Amino acid sequence: MVESFSFSEAGGHPDNEDAFRVQTHPQDTDCWLCFIADGQGGRAGGGPAAQLACQAALDAALSLSSKSLMRPLAWPALLQHADAAVEQDSIAGYTTLIGLCICGRNIVGASCGDSAVLLATGNTTVELTRGQLKNPPVGSGMADPIPFAARVDVPWSLVAMTDGVWKYVGWERVREIAADKHGSAMIEALAEAAKLSRTGQFQDDFTVVLIEHQQ
Repeated sequence: MVESFSFSEAGGHPDNEDAFRVQTHPQDTDCWLCFIADGQGGRAGGGPAAQLACQAALDAALSLSSKSLMRPLAWPALLQHADAAVEQDSIAGYTTLIGLCICGRNIVGASCGDSAVLLATGNTTVELTRGQLKNPPVGSGMADPIPFAARVDVPWSLVAMTDGVWKYVGWERVREIAADKHGSAMIEALAEAAKLSRTGQFQDDFTVVLIEHQQ
């Protein structure tokens, strides 16, 4: 059975500028949709940009059948739709964006920015978003999302995260945790590894979405 787990919390400032959406397709409950975004700091509108990007991409995905969503080239178009929606919003700034779907043994998606997706199967981990481009960001009207795809066997875990996770946990430790733990225990381990030891606080907004199918 496929299950999802998630956690998101602000770090270093009062407002959480990360956003995510995760749900099954209403016409196909075996098809999971996931979107995660990290609003760009240092300028206004990062949080609204992340929220709008996730919702615009989700709405566009829900207008398609699960069969159509299995086409890798559908995903850059979905993220470019979100890019245009964010650019046209007077409040929204810039954001990263990942969008993906999982149907059976197939994972298909696209990404733009420096948020990341890690696939863990047994003791093997693969960063599906390693070929993405950090710039131009979503909201610029010029985003260039890079598609990715994978085929998996049970058991598997898919971890989508903003840079507040991998940057402060460290990629080596992220991979170790993803290969060793499952469910809420994985998210708790990632969160503890990212916190400052003295204060127990996050240094940056921390968002992780886990979708997995364990035996």
